[in-house]
Amino acid sequence: MSIQLKILVLILWMMCPMMASAGWEVAESPHFRVYFRAGTVVPEPIVEGAEDFYAEMHRLTRGMPHAKIDIRICNTQADFQAAVHAPIQDWAVGCAFPKQRRVFIQNPTHLAFAKLQLVQVLRHEIAHVLFWQYTQAAAADMPLWFVEGIAIYFAKEWVRRRHETLLQHVLSNAIMPLPTLAREFPAAQSDADLAYAESQDALHWLVEVKGHETLWALVERLHAGYPFNTAFETTVGWDVATFDALWRASLSERYHWAALLSNSYLFWGGIGGLALLGYFVCWKRRRQHLNRLAQQEESVDAFFQG
Repeated sequence: MSIQLKILVLILWMMCPMMASAGWEVAESPHFRVYFRAGTVVPEPIVEGAEDFYAEMHRLTRGMPHAKIDIRICNTQADFQAAVHAPIQDWAVGCAFPKQRRVFIQNPTHLAFAKLQLVQVLRHEIAHVLFWQYTQAAAADMPLWFVEGIAIYFAKEWVRRRHETLLQHVLSNAIMPLPTLAREFPAAQSDADLAYAESQDALHWLVEVKGHETLWALVERLHAGYPFNTAFETTVGWDVATFDALWRASLSERYHWAALLSNSYLFWGGIGGLALLGYFVCWKRRRQHLNRLAQQEESVDAFFQG
């Protein structure tokens, strides 16, 4: 590529944000700048939700450079793809560019259709920006499962579909090892759902067995520039391979009740047993009631006693 062409491409790339801003309205707050199409969304709840989450994440934002995070609410899928201006899966409803402090989210009507809540997606993508800004010294070798898992954890995100997906794959013994999710997630939505579900559960289990402050101690080591594997083993006490093995072993232990329900013989046998027990209880109660009536009929009323 010639130098002139490279310069032209660079100029066009730099102009893209300005060109994309044409026709957009802006709502600003101390830490955010929200772009939206007129008449498509009400920006105030978005701004308020973003600021509330920013305040919650004070352990990440302390000392952060005072530069606003841009949030662009795209009205359609085509609008979303054009604004992102980067390869992204068709099923995605939000994405973040942490280094540039930019967040892109589809119109909340599309999120509702996808059974996702705007506040969850908003917090998730902002978490990516804040976490990267705070731990950028170690960002180069940070595994994707951890990055996504911590965004879900910080955002307090809950998507029922992910729990169902995880359960199905636990029962079918088809869980992907975490190291396979270190650099990228699968392109297919069903496999990506599993990757997100595993990331979420792995972080949840880490906090469950090691504590919330252990996770923050790990974040602080990443902030200090420790390589991820070193920071993880030093803080958690296991290397990533050991953590992965223990976490996957915990899945079968934590979901053993679901394994029983998944067995058709046990399931229908249990249903039949409950039905039989219910019939026996009802029969016994009816028998007791009839016995009481018989006793009442046999007794002599005091009025007729001499």
